[in-house]
Amino acid sequence: MKSIAFAMVAAALMLGSAPAWALDEASPAAHSVRVGGVARDYLLDAPAEASGPVPLVIALHGGGGSPMTMTPRWLGIARREGFAVAFPSGVGRNANMGTWNAGGCCGFAMASGSDDVAFIGAMIDDIARDHRIDPKRVYVTGLSNGGMLTYRIGAALAPRIAAIAVVSGAMFGGETPPATPVPVLIMHGEQDDIVPFKGGTSPMALVARSQTQPFREVAYAVDFWRRADGCADKPSVEAKGDVTVETYAQCAKGGEVVFYWLKSAGHTWPGPAPVVGGLERARYDQVDATEVIWRFFSRHTR
Repeated sequence: MKSIAFAMVAAALMLGSAPAWALDEASPAAHSVRVGGVARDYLLDAPAEASGPVPLVIALHGGGGSPMTMTPRWLGIARREGFAVAFPSGVGRNANMGTWNAGGCCGFAMASGSDDVAFIGAMIDDIARDHRIDPKRVYVTGLSNGGMLTYRIGAALAPRIAAIAVVSGAMFGGETPPATPVPVLIMHGEQDDIVPFKGGTSPMALVARSQTQPFREVAYAVDFWRRADGCADKPSVEAKGDVTVETYAQCAKGGEVVFYWLKSAGHTWPGPAPVVGGLERARYDQVDATEVIWRFFSRHTR
């Protein structure tokens, strides 16, 4: 009953607040791929007609969420710009409470040893078999626990990934650098009370119980990727009101690190899309994360 009620609430929020395309256009198609003998699910929206291979964006939901918590952020822009977008499902004790195994977190996925990096690799292969995907323009983005997995994917699948973007995620320390530079955009609110800006154990007991390692501070992630991408240690800085953007552009070939420091933002995906399910806090509209991330992705090719 609890999972059914959760789904009904999420659906009501979607219908009440989502953009018009969520109501009058076809939903993404459901797909499944087997990984290690386990069926893993994802939603896919791809252009019906295209003049050539199209980019693929993979959008990972936060812990305690589902693909439907990310579709309001990415479906409209994908259809406007003509790229394919995939929404994988994490694993959990019910379909609406998915988690990802990010190493030091989180929940059912970590406890069960879910090989989520292998899942994403297999999903990319599955999509490429049936759709004209440009292998040089495959991107991964994620929120919170999905952002934590995004970091792992960026390092493990570097030769296949053109760029990654993480919102309100974290790293844990001791990670192996990627084999090749991977452009990275990091966006985090200084007032995040679930994945703290300064790292440590989550103030939220539910999340804290899902951790086996403390989160590293956001500065650690910025510095890890700056070093991995061979960037100079001094960024260009642009501050406008609540938003400060640090850009490390003097990097090895193919590398770039951009950090959006949001002074008053909490744990959320910034922008106009509704907050639906998962562990997100109130909306923050000083920046539109989806638009920023797509502009970042669109200038990077593997």
